[in-house]
Amino acid sequence: MISSTTTWAALGAVGMALGTVPPLWGLTNDPERRNHYLVLAGVTGVAAVAYTLMAFDVGTITASGRVVSIPRYVDWLITTPLILLFLAMLGRTGWSSLVRLVAADIALLLLGGAAVVVSGPIRWVAFAAGVVCFGVLTYELYVTIPRVATFPTERTRILFVTLRNLTIALWTLYPVAWLLAPSGIGLLTRDMAMLVVAYLDLISKAAFVALAVDGMDALADTGANRGDTGAVTVDPDESTPAAD
Repeated sequence: MISSTTTWAALGAVGMALGTVPPLWGLTNDPERRNHYLVLAGVTGVAAVAYTLMAFDVGTITASGRVVSIPRYVDWLITTPLILLFLAMLGRTGWSSLVRLVAADIALLLLGGAAVVVSGPIRWVAFAAGVVCFGVLTYELYVTIPRVATFPTERTRILFVTLRNLTIALWTLYPVAWLLAPSGIGLLTRDMAMLVVAYLDLISKAAFVALAVDGMDALADTGANRGDTGAVTVDPDESTPAAD
């Protein structure tokens, strides 16, 4: 049936697989920026595997009367830090900034997962705590990162801002989807929740990757085409990241 959960998951798997083609092409044809392309390919590649598993209903469990997809949470635990890593690579922000971002992100996901599998008032406490973590993540991306970033070119800064704004705008919708889905107040069926989340995932991952690959030439005049991956680096004269 066209509205089934497995159908939407299968379409998500196809979309993510197609989204992996551009970074793989870049990895083959632009080896100087291979680390950038590897991170981007990891975003959609991991998501494609997760959606394939969901399409075959692999890794689905029931907790507190609600259906939980383990592949989905494993996907998010891997791909969202990769997205943050790519943003950090664009701004060369230093390890400490990246660690703060990833810590807030993982805490957010773990609390969101806990809010699904537990029952009673504690689930809403966990959800609220997750929202706080998202607020920390947003603050880091909008305030801290721009302050410590060292964008090599204006085009790189514009690419960062575009991808950051896309990420935060879409990630803001996930808690709304959680609330409306069976995990929350149940206004959406499981089928509809899969459709909404798959749509958000495709834009926040596949569209993110497509925009990133399309804007990769912004790094053409930076150290990236001289073998510098643009990832976090350490000042040789200091023990702390140079830009942080």
